[in-house]
Formats: sequence, structure tokens, C-alpha cells
Amino acid sequence: MPWPTLPHSFKPRAKRRLRHYEGVLGTALELQLVAGSEAQLDAAETQLLAELERLEQVFSRFLPGSELNRLHHRRGQPVRVSPEFAALLTQAQQIMALTGGAFHPAADTLARLWAVGEPDIQTLSDVLEQMRQPLWTLEHQHVTLHTELTLNFNAHAKGFITDAAAQAAFQVAGVREVVLNIGGDVRHLGAQSVPVGIEAPGRLADNREPLAFVRLSNQAVATSGLSHRGAHILDPRSGQPLTSHSSVSVLAKTCAEADALATAFLVLGTEESLRLADSLPNVGVLILQEIQGGSAEQCSNAFWRRHQTPSSTPTF
Repeated sequence: MPWPTLPHSFKPRAKRRLRHYEGVLGTALELQLVAGSEAQLDAAETQLLAELERLEQVFSRFLPGSELNRLHHRRGQPVRVSPEFAALLTQAQQIMALTGGAFHPAADTLARLWAVGEPDIQTLSDVLEQMRQPLWTLEHQHVTLHTELTLNFNAHAKGFITDAAAQAAFQVAGVREVVLNIGGDVRHLGAQSVPVGIEAPGRLADNREPLAFVRLSNQAVATSGLSHRGAHILDPRSGQPLTSHSSVSVLAKTCAEADALATAFLVLGTEESLRLADSLPNVGVLILQEIQGGSAEQCSNAFWRRHQTPSSTPTF
């Protein structure tokens, strides 16, 4: 995802910083900061990285002591969770209901089934029935996990963490602008706006310029799609793999919302995604569908088109 050159419109005393990290939440991190001094930049970067580390201990499925894994180990028992985990669970329930199950935190179970070959009808039916049952209850920051299925918030928590980390940096005194990109989830905070490039799905992205640019102004964008040929994205409602080769980018106020909706819209398809996006406040969607001949067809709603910009000419 291309990044614009930082602006020259700030006062001469403004300091700028660009950072790149690998292996953050299993992906790459790119950070742009503008502040009044090097000390403020240092403080902002430190706060951002500390928040990332703190929230990884909450949501990670790989860290044995994470809140998510502690919840799995105490199924059927009320477990006190952090405010952040409670907020994520609440939003996940809302988006599951909103999308009719196209977004589902237990969908990773389906991926594991398909990883060893096409599952038999009965096994798939049993898993889908479990997925239709209530997964958890949340009362006063205590969560009781009811399902035997494994929860995986990869399609949601990365956006949530991106929001929180960007906010942690922005709250440092003297910080004027923050642009944070974690694995294609991009959050902007500040007075200026910034254009972000949207890449083509699958093989179309190889050595190609972005197909579109969207301008963020205290907003976020997230993209979901097939990263390579032979990959599978599964419909949590049917348990079957999607056949189309496309990507979906969502513009929203937060990365958490954009991340979860992009995953759901990829499953729902073009018509239903456009309708649902139009029913939500301040949500834009761009759908890139690969077509024969090596090009991509673009579909978007009016909110997206209002924020689309023709090139990467910096506005930030």
C-alpha cells in the first residue's frame, strides 16, 4: 500500500518521522508522525508500541497467557475480561447480527476443516450448527464462553489494535498527525488528510500501481481479499469457499469497524454489500472484482466516491 510524502505545509519547526517494522501482529507496520519536537516523536512512538504490546496480550491466539486463550481454557465459567476485550466482543456480536453471520469469530474452525481437504457433509453440518448457537454471554465485563469452537478475532482485533495504538500516539502532547498502517489496516488522526492507495486483488497487484486512492481524514480503511491464487475464503453461513477473486475495501470511522465489515462484505457479494454500506452512517465500500483479460471491475457506493481521489498527490 503506497504512502504519500509528508507535507511541507506545517510550520518549519514541525518534526516528521517515518518508521517501518516487520513481525508486528504477524505482519508489517508503517508509521508516520508529525510533532513539534524529536522528544515528542520519541514519546509518541514509544506509547504506540507499548499499546500494541499490551493489546496483543489481550487478543492473541498465539500467546498462551492472552485473555483470549484464558477464556478458551475456562469454557462455561464466567471470566473477567478487560474493557477492551468486552468492547470487541460487543462490537463482534453487533456485526454478526448486522451481516447475518457473514462475519463470524468462529469461522477459523471452517478453515481448519478445509485445510485437510473438503469436509464430509455431516462434519460440516455439525460445525455450522454449532456456529449458529450463542457463542458467549457478556455481563459486567464477565464473559462466559458457551461454544466448544475456537474463537479467532483476526478479522477484527487487528483493526481494534490499530485504532488504539494510533490514539495512544496522538494523545502525546505536541503530536499533530498520525498515520498507522498495520498489514493494510490504516488509521489516520490529525487536521490534514492523507490519500491511501488500494491495490488490486490477487495477481493483479503484482508490480502494479494502485487501482484507486481514497482520502482519509480522521478515518480508517481496511481491505479484505485473496492474497494469492489457490487461497480460500469461506462463507461462515454455508461453510463453502467463495469462488470469486475479488477484494473489498471499507472506509469507516475506525479500523475495527472497517476490518470486520470488509471481511463480511467479501462474503456478502457486491449487491448486498453496497446496500448494507448505504444503510450505515459514514461507511464507504469499494469492491474490486477480477475479470477476464487481467483487469479489475470497480464498484463503490456514494460515500466512498466522495472520498476517492484521482492520484497519490499528497494532501497530508
